[in-house]
Amino acid sequence: VTTTVSYLYNDGCQSTELVPITACGGSCGTFSTYSLEAQMVQHSCSCCQEKATTKKEVPMICSDGRTFNHSYIYIEECGCVQTECTADEASSASRSLKSAGKQ
Repeated sequence: VTTTVSYLYNDGCQSTELVPITACGGSCGTFSTYSLEAQMVQHSCSCCQEKATTKKEVPMICSDGRTFNHSYIYIEECGCVQTECTADEASSASRSLKSAGKQ
């Protein structure tokens, strides 16, 4: 989890204080490998994304003096989450493997 601080803006209103804004980023174990047993290229795909979040509130003030609380999502934990590899990626890898075999 990386954190930056910023004011939040919503419909011409601004948070009354700086708010911690969180993000996920990093490298996960995504790969393709040929399996002798299956006699095909097998894929494993994962991506870094939020695993735990909380909803937080921040006071907002508008140019007309109106105030209200605005809720936003705060990321508590990030991690590698298994995803599905698409068929386009698989067929592209298959074409590359066939091309490499012809050389």
